[in-house]
Amino acid sequence: MTSWLTTLMPFLEYPFMQRALLIALAIGFLCAVVGVFVTLRSMAFFSDAIAHSALAGIALGILFGIAPVPAAVIFSLIVAMGITFLTYRTSLPSDTVIGVFFSGSMALGVLLIGLQEGYQADLLSYLFGDILAVGNLDVALALALAVVVPTVIFQRSRVLIKVAFSPDLAQVEGQQPRVWDYILMTLLALTVAVSLKTVGIILVSALIIIPAAAARNVARDFRRLMVVAIAVGVISAVLGLTGSYYLDTASGPTIVMVAVTFFVASLLGRLHN
Repeated sequence: MTSWLTTLMPFLEYPFMQRALLIALAIGFLCAVVGVFVTLRSMAFFSDAIAHSALAGIALGILFGIAPVPAAVIFSLIVAMGITFLTYRTSLPSDTVIGVFFSGSMALGVLLIGLQEGYQADLLSYLFGDILAVGNLDVALALALAVVVPTVIFQRSRVLIKVAFSPDLAQVEGQQPRVWDYILMTLLALTVAVSLKTVGIILVSALIIIPAAAARNVARDFRRLMVVAIAVGVISAVLGLTGSYYLDTASGPTIVMVAVTFFVASLLGRLHN
């Protein structure tokens, strides 16, 4: 690390804090980009369901000796595909389908946790997040997804916007909204799974929703919406991590509370105008 940066942030002298900062930046950026389309599609409940379904995937991984993150990714993808499939194939409202998967996966996760023997520190770290314990592989995965997922979204942003606001028009133009729904759900599931180590299952949906919600309070077009959401996500990650170091608080909740502060400020600004 450069001397000016370590002077500004002396905790970056420690390798584990360097890894924490890198993954915080990656996750803050990634969650903000995905969160814009989550809020445009009114999918906040869906992202929460995917986050909580990861609990069952992690518990399965620990129970059968599989790496927890890949297990969470696979299980989250299965849940995301299941919700999307049943939403299209049945007459049930989407929130009902999501509620079934949400409660079912949570129940499965709790049952699997009950089968674990002894104290499971790893499991608790995924529940509440432990950004200081991330390894090089976690950082590499987060950075890779922070490149791949936004690249897909930015290259197809016009299509995704059409699908979000006018799926019938998108269908007429040959855009296949159902396919793009599956793609967006997959990107969301991957984002949730890779963010678990940073803020935990309980708070990951907050990091996806709050920066985009704050941006919607002040942005008047899509480009500004995306820029402001990314700024809020990244700045919240940096300030939250820095604040948790000096205040000796948990990093994940501190990051989320900084994002909440930005949301409140944007809301007050909107109400004032």
